[in-house]
Amino acid sequence: MMKFQLFALLLVIAAASAKPSFSDVSIVDESSDRQQRIIVEGQIRRIIQQIREGIQKAGLDPLEVERAEYEDSPIPFLVEIKAFIENLKFNGLSNIVIHNLNYSLIFNRLRMDLSLPAIRLSIGDSGIEASVFGNSLEGQLKGSVAIISLRLATEVRVNIGIISGISIRSISINLSLGGIESDVSISLLGNDLSDEVNVLLGESIPKFFSENAASINKFLEDLIKGLLDRSSF
Repeated sequence: MMKFQLFALLLVIAAASAKPSFSDVSIVDESSDRQQRIIVEGQIRRIIQQIREGIQKAGLDPLEVERAEYEDSPIPFLVEIKAFIENLKFNGLSNIVIHNLNYSLIFNRLRMDLSLPAIRLSIGDSGIEASVFGNSLEGQLKGSVAIISLRLATEVRVNIGIISGISIRSISINLSLGGIESDVSISLLGNDLSDEVNVLLGESIPKFFSENAASINKFLEDLIKGLLDRSSF
């Protein structure tokens, strides 16, 4: 969600700041292009900084919980739930790195390359105990997971006309994942599921992401283009 909001905001800025295309004027000089690029890129950088600060002010990066407990009985005497978590640490969500940012008025083009180097979650210990109609259910989870090098590279080209307004000519998206580091210990109903979960997170998901990258990127391109085309600029 955060990436889509950022992408949409950036396009709005580019659209609002842009001038008519070659169909409306004969020449866009290099000086105008340079001035417009400085303005738009500066606005984009400020928005990215606002997103960073918003995540931090919301208490999401870093997020630390020494201990929290939960207890409820949604159906007294029949359904009872107790849960706890200790030493939860989460960080990296606001560390948005700008690798490349370029706006061209001449070509009506916005290029952007952003990444989150590492999003890390660790849990010292957690558990749940539930009694459901006399049946006992137990689970325990601890360990760490890290999403490494989640990167988004985009290129947006727009058509801009005094009469026709602004429309999206093309969107190119390349979303990549460096990998997932998983060291989780999990048990449910007395069964140790640690190996299965670590293989799923550390191997299966990155493999699926890599093998289906073209389809994932195409889906995101179509989704975002459709949403932005329905927006009024």
